[in-house]
Amino acid sequence: MTMAQQCPRCSSINDDSVKFCTACGAPLVPATGQTPIAPLPAPSAMSPKKPGGIKILAAAILVIITIIAALALLHATGTVKILPSPAPEATPSATPVPALTMHLPPETTITVPPPDDTPVPVSFEPSLPATSPPPTKTITCPSDRRVCGANCTDIMNDRENCGDCGVTCFPGQMCLTGHCRNECNSGEISCFDGCHNLSTDTENCGTCGNICSFGLECNRSVCSAPVTTVIPTYAG
Repeated sequence: MTMAQQCPRCSSINDDSVKFCTACGAPLVPATGQTPIAPLPAPSAMSPKKPGGIKILAAAILVIITIIAALALLHATGTVKILPSPAPEATPSATPVPALTMHLPPETTITVPPPDDTPVPVSFEPSLPATSPPPTKTITCPSDRRVCGANCTDIMNDRENCGDCGVTCFPGQMCLTGHCRNECNSGEISCFDGCHNLSTDTENCGTCGNICSFGLECNRSVCSAPVTTVIPTYAG
């Protein structure tokens, strides 16, 4: 039966029949009198080498020298000019303010006259009594008249105050029973819808708007039966 053996260097598993590791080539069975080769550490355990501090310092010094040389070259060619620091500005000295001289006038003496004890006459005006308004005139009119303005007016027949004070009828109208009506011919009365003869009008018989019943006539302002005229017949 074939046995597996492990490489002492890379820990790879190899067949028992081989003498050298198929992965790293290390001998699997050490020779007589030789020390076995220690296995190599795993790649993950190996830490990267860090650059030395001397190399970093030398590189920094080289960069500084290069910058100084470049600035010197630019200054020599006139590309870069190093200006001197500006001198501080001189503070102007304060101008002295001249002193103010005031010339006061000499003392003046004011003479005050003595007070006058003479009494001052005071005049009093008598107050006038307030004027009362004139008394209101009372107008008394008859029962069939009304006070319109300062007059007693018949509002049932007055064209200027028809039915009420200030109501004026139109031209061509008259005031009848307090209403403005059209002026009618002789024998006619002005009603709401026009002029009518109240003696014979069946729709305004006796008064405006009085309609006679069917079959009756208006005879002398009274609704009555029609009068039949009988013509006598003589035998010949």
